[in-house]
Amino acid sequence: MKSAPKRWLRTLLWQDWPHRLTVLLSGLFLLQFAIWFSKEDGLWLPETFVIVELTLLVTMILEHLPRMHWLLRGSLQLIAIVAIHVLVLRSYGVIEPMPLSSFFSSRLFLNLYELTPYLWFGLGTWVVYLTIIWWVEVKWRVYVLMIASVLVLSVRDSFSSIFLWPQVAMMVGCGLFLLILSHFQQLRRRDLSAWNYLAEYPISIAFPVIALVSLTVFVGAVMPEVGPLVTDPYTAWRTYRGEPMSFTTGKGVQVSQADPRDSSSGYSRSDSNLGGGFQFDYTPVMSVDTTHRSYWRGETRSLYTGKGWDESDSEKRGAWNPVKPDNGLPPDPRLAGSKLKTIEVTQKVTLQTEERFPVLFGAYALQRVTDLNGEKASFDPLQWSAQQGELRFSERQPYPKTYTVVSQMPIIDEEAMRSASPEPTGREWQEYLQLPDNLPARVKQLAADITKDAANPYDKAKKIEQYLQTNFSYTNKPDLTKGRSRDFVDRFLFEMKEGYCDYYSTAMAVMARSIGLPSRWVKGYASGSTALDQELMGFGADQGLIDPDAAGVYTVRNSDAHSWVEIYFTGYGWVPFEPTAGFTLPRAVQAPEPSEAVQPVTPAAPESAPDAAPAVQPHYVWYSLIAAAVLALLGLLGWKLQVIELVQERARRRRASLLKQKVIVECERMLRIFRRNGYVREEHETLREAIRRWTKQSKWMKADLDLILQVFEKAKYGRSDITEEDLRHTAQSVEKLRSQL
Repeated sequence: MKSAPKRWLRTLLWQDWPHRLTVLLSGLFLLQFAIWFSKEDGLWLPETFVIVELTLLVTMILEHLPRMHWLLRGSLQLIAIVAIHVLVLRSYGVIEPMPLSSFFSSRLFLNLYELTPYLWFGLGTWVVYLTIIWWVEVKWRVYVLMIASVLVLSVRDSFSSIFLWPQVAMMVGCGLFLLILSHFQQLRRRDLSAWNYLAEYPISIAFPVIALVSLTVFVGAVMPEVGPLVTDPYTAWRTYRGEPMSFTTGKGVQVSQADPRDSSSGYSRSDSNLGGGFQFDYTPVMSVDTTHRSYWRGETRSLYTGKGWDESDSEKRGAWNPVKPDNGLPPDPRLAGSKLKTIEVTQKVTLQTEERFPVLFGAYALQRVTDLNGEKASFDPLQWSAQQGELRFSERQPYPKTYTVVSQMPIIDEEAMRSASPEPTGREWQEYLQLPDNLPARVKQLAADITKDAANPYDKAKKIEQYLQTNFSYTNKPDLTKGRSRDFVDRFLFEMKEGYCDYYSTAMAVMARSIGLPSRWVKGYASGSTALDQELMGFGADQGLIDPDAAGVYTVRNSDAHSWVEIYFTGYGWVPFEPTAGFTLPRAVQAPEPSEAVQPVTPAAPESAPDAAPAVQPHYVWYSLIAAAVLALLGLLGWKLQVIELVQERARRRRASLLKQKVIVECERMLRIFRRNGYVREEHETLREAIRRWTKQSKWMKADLDLILQVFEKAKYGRSDITEEDLRHTAQSVEKLRSQL
């Protein structure tokens, strides 16, 4: 009685274990794609990723249940997937509660409709999972799947700001294990006795295989990154053609020949891991013909992680409105009744680069779009987020060469701002007060000490802004060796004490939040410069001849990429601040009283940047020599290892094996022909015994049957190869007997 449960458990765990492992590895393989899609900005919502993860999990679990008909298993998986959608979407507040009884009534199809479009992602994941399980049963398919997937993720990793190498390593590991399982399945077909031993004692081979593959993948994944020793061919080709490299964000950066540790300045695509240094890149990005100087705002972020900035859940799920011609952009309803005064600023933007951006740039706050590429009829690629003040542009469409936008630029009345309410009310502002749980206490204490004498929120914000501008040094190459803290802001304020705009702006946003001021991080471009600015630089700046807020045509370069802060004041809305040392934020300030003297405002310039390093021409002769050496080495290895002979021998064996199978097929066809004509082979008879009996009855067929038997036994049991001539004689003899019966 005690052995029955043990036998049942052993059967449950080890029965058909290659298939179980195939299901598990296929699920892990597909999970890497899901992780990739979740990292893409704006591609998947958080609830979509959760649904896909749970779909993979429940499909894997149900595939492990033994002795279940495929139709029943598929039905259970389908029901579980629908249940996952209901539970996840309810928890995220996307749908109303759905009672179980409603799925057994006329509301079934209505319920399913409410689950769309999420339902298509879950069902698609389910179908793809089952397809992959079938696909990896054959070894060459595993190779195709692994190579294609790794290539796709590697290319996306190299040409974007997202980091996909952990997913690539996991795919390689899963692919290696799937190849081993495919080899075991082949062993099962060829040597049943050896397979039975493995099936009975799988641990004897599983442990060393798993240990070896896991160690290989782990070592490859944790190896330190090494910078390139020579310029890669793609970069060399782009440099030769005079095209600027656009990898300016996160890890996907252009590597400078002068200093391979630094990236080039430019508009960031990923801000989740701020820090490091950069080289100034003076490549023009756009020209802006504007009626008032401004910063050219792009995107905002509100979720501070301790390392950088990400979109919050509300920003990812926020409402995006289509932009229609002749219609203004709807304002943020949370700012209704704002007392903030504004002036109208019109900007015509002309792109001077082939680089694409996820947004259209403009002065804060955008009010309407008047044309795209000179046309005023079709704004389909545009989506407007009133909550973030962002004008998103579909990256599936060609980025416009020119566009015109109109903004309402805020007039800063400081006396009025000082009367703003102490803090906003409502849950919608809590995400702008969010701080990591592990934020060091000294950051909060510093903010409290700086603002302790300020009597109102506006003065508190100005105190933080002035403190950062006057107590920290601007540099594009901060000394990273000084930093020890895990928090980006803490590292800047107390250890490094130098940096560039990302350091200053993030520090101000975090410090403002720590004292109860809702803030968000903003990125875009600084104003740029006009032709007059360049002519008067060094002369007009000292004499007050440059109007810092003048209208004109401003050339904006990659070196003008910038970040700053917006702080919310109740009754007024979002107000921009500039904490970076050496920068002055253009503002429309309320006109002074006539008796007051108007003092010209001179913007301080950031530290002079080093001259850009000259472009390095690709050394085609050097590349040719390397390629020739590699080819010679491969040729020598091929000759030494007799690669050609091995390939020819393998092909010959495969061809011979195929010929043997064709001979056996011909013999089986002969047996079917004979059975239809009354010559039946008994179950206990071998083919030789059956032919001997038939030739006693019909001696006229003895010569042909002996020839067929000889070739059959040679193919079935012999070690010598079958030739094309053997196959042809067999087929001719079978056809001759068929015609004579």
